[in-house]
Amino acid sequence: MTQNEIIQGCKAGRESAYKELIEQYATRLMGLCVRYLRDRQKAEDAVQETFIQVFKSVHQIDEAGNLLGWMSRIAINICLKEIKKSKRMVFTEETLHLENLPVMPEIDRKMKTEELLAILDKLPPAYRIVFNLHLVEGYSHKEISEMLDIQESASRTKLTRARKMLQNYLVVHPRKSVV
Repeated sequence: MTQNEIIQGCKAGRESAYKELIEQYATRLMGLCVRYLRDRQKAEDAVQETFIQVFKSVHQIDEAGNLLGWMSRIAINICLKEIKKSKRMVFTEETLHLENLPVMPEIDRKMKTEELLAILDKLPPAYRIVFNLHLVEGYSHKEISEMLDIQESASRTKLTRARKMLQNYLVVHPRKSVV
């Protein structure tokens, strides 16, 4: 089934379209939710909640729209609510000794996805989430500030510090090869 057929079928209430939607997108949404929540059970719950929200509001999406992008935004918002609810994301200003280390944006482009995700696990949650939202999902600092209820400057600062932490980690733990 194409994206348009799935959307039209869901809007018409056809069970086959709902099943196809889940079949085509559940794995991707699960990967997204695991990246934010770091807990498989909570990620499964978030994916389930995402599909509930999608089914309730499928009439809002245009057939020409990006279904995966729309569902991803819903999933991210659900994950962020869970993180805030469990108080696992604290946006405090830690004292870091990274100020003298220059930011090297090319690090973002040179790393393999799996390698980056493993290293991202070492970041404090607030930094990892801003890094994911900005560099992986493509949200602007303005959008991130609205999603996390922080200042745009705090989003920029978290991203810069996350990059410096990653760079520092790579200096201390050099990689065998650069992609």
